Amino acid sequence: MKRVRLPQIQSTVLRILLLLGTARILFAQDDTAPHSTEVPNPMGIHTWFIIFAVGAFLAWSISFSLQLQREALLKRNSRENLILLKNQYLEKIAELDSMKDAGTISEQGYRREYNNTRLRLSKILGQIEKGGRDDRGL
Repeated sequence: MKRVRLPQIQSTVLRILLLLGTARILFAQDDTAPHSTEVPNPMGIHTWFIIFAVGAFLAWSISFSLQLQREALLKRNSRENLILLKNQYLEKIAELDSMKDAGTISEQGYRREYNNTRLRLSKILGQIEKGGRDDRGL
């Protein structure tokens, strides 16, 4: 292994310090020289107003977009729920018919349940149809 002698280290450190000192002198600025006068920017307030206005518009745009997405999600969910209810009522009617054929329900009970279920189904179908017309813009 090669050993570095102490005088070599001292001369290297001295050269680095000399280089830094020279660079400091070369890049130094004269603080006694006259400076230009700083004038306030007359468009400063205008710039901040534009930044604020654009920021407010972007915030409103994001809010409006989120609101539209939320309404679309609610509309889709409510339509899906109506379709689910329609399917449940159709199954109930089919179940009532099979119970009538099997003789496990009285004629009067069958009519009452059948009419109630059919009335609920017609209301659901009306709501689905109304929602479909709203979607098409009619």
